[in-house]
Amino acid sequence: MENSEDDSSNHCIDIVLRKAKTIDIDDIVNIYNSSINYLDIESREWIESIIKRRSRRARIYVADLKGRVAGFIIIYKKRDKAYIDAFAVDISYRGRGIGSCLLNYVENTMLSEGVERIYLTVKNHNNKALELYIRRGYRISNIVLVLETSIENIDIDDFEKISIRVDNIKRGSFPKIKLLDTAIWSNFTWDIDEAIYKVSNEEATTITVYIGRRIAGIAQISIEQNKVIVDRLATSYYRPSQSIKELIKAIKIYIDRNRLGKTITIPVDSTKSTLLKTLIAMGFKVINSEYALYKDLIESRDESKEKQIAVINNSQLRSITTSK
Repeated sequence: MENSEDDSSNHCIDIVLRKAKTIDIDDIVNIYNSSINYLDIESREWIESIIKRRSRRARIYVADLKGRVAGFIIIYKKRDKAYIDAFAVDISYRGRGIGSCLLNYVENTMLSEGVERIYLTVKNHNNKALELYIRRGYRISNIVLVLETSIENIDIDDFEKISIRVDNIKRGSFPKIKLLDTAIWSNFTWDIDEAIYKVSNEEATTITVYIGRRIAGIAQISIEQNKVIVDRLATSYYRPSQSIKELIKAIKIYIDRNRLGKTITIPVDSTKSTLLKTLIAMGFKVINSEYALYKDLIESRDESKEKQIAVINNSQLRSITTSK
């Protein structure tokens, strides 16, 4: 997620900041499409489904400038944490501080609802956005590596016997057990996305893998231009290295049977060193990366109050000095 809006100004007087409505869908989609270098591909149907779902967990906020959407933020909330999934400003409105106004509004809204920490990711080539977030108090927590390999590189001969369950995400559901997700955003998005898929025209497939009676893990996959994108990959905490091998085997078997694509792409947090090592040993290569950042909202609020008090005290001191 992210947009490289210039933080040169912060005038929010003429902007209405609010939740998105169905009449905003076309504007949001147009902004999304014009920002595709900074955002992952998303469909009109998915954006429409989030708005119509009216969930407290997944929301879209917009900056309305004289009846036109100038920018938007898609955010997921989970208890005392939140994740900004997408953030962009219309190219014709960049450099006016609209992005800062919108981000301030969303951060304050989350803080008022008990959110203590907010996360987001920035693609590694978007240095302008990275600098903006760091100036705003965000800190880098880790790097998400995007791994890819050809289906032909995956050797399944040495894998043990597994059983596989395949569901359309509209009919099936993820197992309600604790699993180890490979990417940070899955912790916020997977369960609410499952509900959004069921009211959307979007399609995705869930593959659940069992070793005996034990769940080895799950994978949610979608197809983009002859590529299989693993939107969520989560393994068992018990022998995760073995579990991820079995998951990759299951994905390959499913792809081969249905002739779905030639490559598999998986995002993995750099902190998941064991899983990374396993995937690279299987033939995966790093093709891209993203910075994962976070901001402690309560800490930032307290720092802001301290600065305001310091400004007031300095002003009073100057006033006393001048009067003397």
